[in-house]
Amino acid sequence: MRQPSKRTGWLAGMALATALLAGCTLGPNYQRPDLNLPTAWRFGDATTNSLADVACGALYRDPVLHELIATALSNNPDLRVAQARMEQAAAALRIQRADHWPGIQGSAAYTRARQGHLPPLPGAEGDQFDVFGVLSYELDVWGRIRRLNEAARAQYLATEEARRTVQIGLVAGVASTYFNLRSLDHQLDIARETLASRQGSLDLTRIKFADGAGIVSELDVVQAQTQVTSAESAIASLQRRIAMTEHALSLLLGGYPGDIPRGLSLAEQWQPEDLPAGLPADVLLRRPDVRAAEQSLIAANANIGAARAACFPAISLTGALGLQSAELDDLLTTSISKAWNFQPQITAPIFNAGKLRANVRRAQAQQREALATYEKTVQTAFRDVADALAGIRFLREQLAADETTLRAENRRLELAEDRYEGGVASYSDVLDAQRYQFSAQLNAVQTRNELLNATVQLYKALGGGLAPAETETPTSGETP
Repeated sequence: MRQPSKRTGWLAGMALATALLAGCTLGPNYQRPDLNLPTAWRFGDATTNSLADVACGALYRDPVLHELIATALSNNPDLRVAQARMEQAAAALRIQRADHWPGIQGSAAYTRARQGHLPPLPGAEGDQFDVFGVLSYELDVWGRIRRLNEAARAQYLATEEARRTVQIGLVAGVASTYFNLRSLDHQLDIARETLASRQGSLDLTRIKFADGAGIVSELDVVQAQTQVTSAESAIASLQRRIAMTEHALSLLLGGYPGDIPRGLSLAEQWQPEDLPAGLPADVLLRRPDVRAAEQSLIAANANIGAARAACFPAISLTGALGLQSAELDDLLTTSISKAWNFQPQITAPIFNAGKLRANVRRAQAQQREALATYEKTVQTAFRDVADALAGIRFLREQLAADETTLRAENRRLELAEDRYEGGVASYSDVLDAQRYQFSAQLNAVQTRNELLNATVQLYKALGGGLAPAETETPTSGETP
């Protein structure tokens, strides 16, 4: 039996060592931090269902608002920026994954050479044709490439979650701005009705003062005039705010400042009675900003392993296989290789003035930063939910009180007018009643708008506003 050569035994030994070390991956494996999450909401009950499970179209029932949200999702530049960043991260992931596979390059060359004296002797000139395929491959003995792939995948998923965060914020921003606009519209209607009423009172007061019977003094005329100009000032202020709100909404829609169509009035907007917040732990699974922060933590954790692996020797394999011929026809018809080489190489760090160790410490510090960011993101998410739940609870009580106050102020104005007409009360009582009624009307509208916005914020805080297929983080098989 033929005995294996020393060279063959060396190659076999290196292959065995490589196989044994192929499963070695340096660095800590990721584990989700234990954040000691609360088991209940401060201002709401923990339920198995969540408002975030409700489709956007089912929560916002105004057809015009539906169209505005659809337009924003198609045209908003911030969302397009987030999409482009996600595509960049996907390309970066593909680039990084390519390092896990051998690289093969082809080359072809033609050489014409002459040797000897001048003039050349017979046979001193000749042609040579070369075709080579060159292979290069780094053996991922310490898991450096695998850790870099892990980090690149996590960074891609983080950008995908960032895009979803922008989408949720965009849907909430359009709904909130639209409700603000409808609230201002309602306030403008009230101000115009108030102006018409006060203008009528001013005209009547002037007629009575002109009669000279002494029933109405010039002071009453001046006070009535002040009420009219006050309403005119309120109208101008509301029109300015309406224009600015329309401009803000136009920007969210991805367009230039212009008119915004209107749908249902503020009072007609649907406000569901049941607003379940779900389970506290669901925030970690549903909110894309929390998931993005966790993916950034995963990437930072993987970079520690990559930095540690860089401290160990790197093994690379290079080789070439090609054909050489003095005649092109022979080169193209030959079926055997005429030239080859194989070159394994080990590169080990010897002295780098502590650079590699510093890289490890930097990666560890970046991981601690990502962990703190993740914890803060989770805490912020819980605060957002708590704020929205508190707003809904107390704004409902406030709206009920405001509506009761408005009914009382309406009755007060009726009584003041009756007493004034009967000569029992002065005109100042009527003016006071008008001011308080106007203020009560505006307060009721503003509180209703705040209640609608609190619902929008709860929907956003719970991660609502995505299509059903977008509520889950992609698995490894779904990444590019």
